[in-house]
Amino acid sequence: MKKISYDRLDDDAPLRIAAEPEVLYLANRTIQGFSIGQFQQLSQSLSFTQLEWADILHISDRTLQRYMKDNKPFEGLYAEHLYQLQNMANLGLQVFTSPKALEDWLRKPRMVLGEMQDFSTLKSFWGVKLIANELGRIEHGVYI
Repeated sequence: MKKISYDRLDDDAPLRIAAEPEVLYLANRTIQGFSIGQFQQLSQSLSFTQLEWADILHISDRTLQRYMKDNKPFEGLYAEHLYQLQNMANLGLQVFTSPKALEDWLRKPRMVLGEMQDFSTLKSFWGVKLIANELGRIEHGVYI
């Protein structure tokens, strides 16, 4: 049986070279906490009310206030959802160029590939992904 040998560079080397095609597979990125500072920046990009943010994150308004007051970072699924929203907002701002135009578009009900999308679509991971896909189609001119 053939033995695979890997050439290792010094640990101090800035670049590592993989000898196998597995380099194409990305390792899972560990989701770190989403800080209150990051949340405030996201809130400026997507100017939703505090009640709307609480609804999107599936937490109570009071719990959101507590996070803000204690400067406690969001963790777990909350952090993952916020990272997804942040990526979607960045893409949306590239497409629409103004936060107001993006917010108006997100609030407007629309039919996309036979499914109704509106503001409530932001409440789920899949919904945020659908919106990001739609923004990509608009950006590249293949909007249906």
